[in-house]
Amino acid sequence: MRASLIIPAAGRGQRFGSAVPKQLLPLCGRLVLLHSLHAFAGMVTEAVVAVDADSRDRVRAAIDSDRPPFPVHLVAGGATRQASVHAALSASAADSAAVLVHDAVRPLIPRSCIAACIHALERHAAAVVAVPCSATVKRAATAPAGGDDVALVLETVPREALWLAQTPQGFHRSAGLIAFARATQEGWVCSDDAQVLERAGITVALVPGDARNLKITTRDDWAIAEALMHLALRESGSAPA
Repeated sequence: MRASLIIPAAGRGQRFGSAVPKQLLPLCGRLVLLHSLHAFAGMVTEAVVAVDADSRDRVRAAIDSDRPPFPVHLVAGGATRQASVHAALSASAADSAAVLVHDAVRPLIPRSCIAACIHALERHAAAVVAVPCSATVKRAATAPAGGDDVALVLETVPREALWLAQTPQGFHRSAGLIAFARATQEGWVCSDDAQVLERAGITVALVPGDARNLKITTRDDWAIAEALMHLALRESGSAPA
């Protein structure tokens, strides 16, 4: 199946606390964004990366110096992730049957997860990589006015049917164009790409993910990602023991 990769990389990542967006920081000698791009080598025919105006030249130079084995196009990102994905989707190749959307800051995505997502799209219009929720989940309410500044438990939510979404999240390009256009027209605000397809009435398949496929959000995430990347490079023979 011919597939395009979309990476929304226009975010500032303010929770990370860096002057440089974390996707443009070096992780074990390669920018996080480039790790995420190279992970899809041999599995997509192109990539479309949404960037902000301030980062465009830096991203272009980085890609030109460490080029993945497929064309990489840059588009202007939007005010939200959803708008950035829509812009990149509109710029993707018209002859791509499928689109995979991947977080710029998930540099450790196993290739088995990518392959499983593409395989699922041969049978379903949309698919999302996810892991079963293993934690106990509490639904909470804020404390009454004048009380302690804590949350109060309302109930414990059964976790048997809960999954934690990762990326890539894939869909047939034709279905995605319709769903994202409708989201723009009707003002939907969705928390991830799969939800846009869900709201458009498209059934989304769940593809088993991997705990290593973490999203770098905080400094603690960075430390974990760095350790895992060092281990992966050593196992592949790309780094000294």
